[in-house]
Amino acid sequence: MSAAHGDKVTPTPVLDQFLTGLAAPDADGAFAVQTAVACADRAATSRDPETYYRDIEAHRADDPLFGPLTRTVTPCTFWPVAPAEPPVEVHNDVPLLMVGDTGDPAAVYERRLAANRDLRGSRPVTLRGAFRHTVYAGLFAPRNQCVDDAVDDCLRTGVLPSADITCRK
Repeated sequence: MSAAHGDKVTPTPVLDQFLTGLAAPDADGAFAVQTAVACADRAATSRDPETYYRDIEAHRADDPLFGPLTRTVTPCTFWPVAPAEPPVEVHNDVPLLMVGDTGDPAAVYERRLAANRDLRGSRPVTLRGAFRHTVYAGLFAPRNQCVDDAVDDCLRTGVLPSADITCRK
């Protein structure tokens, strides 16, 4: 959040490496393939750029930092082919640990809650007050012991927590 307020910040070494990779040419085609997979998953909301602008403006107050990035036009907006099959609807009891934070720009919290309702066997571990993607193990941000303990315990035992877990930043 410091950078969003105009403060000079230094990324962690892992984040710096990731950002450097994002800015590098797609020499091996990995990003092109990811784009094709993502665009084949579901059809774009609209092919009208104004639709995306209106969505950004409608959510600017509650999502000022990442909203414009996640609600904007993407390559999928004008992807030349429709998805080959309809979206999969999942409603099951398969055990699944869902880890994220309330401000994740990529895995939006409200959508994660909806997925948790549909995946009846899932159990969320939520970090409140964080605005980043990837909250486990300090990959792109400072570690959170509460999140790490919950995930480590599940990985170690193979058993989901008995209740939803909410951690504080």
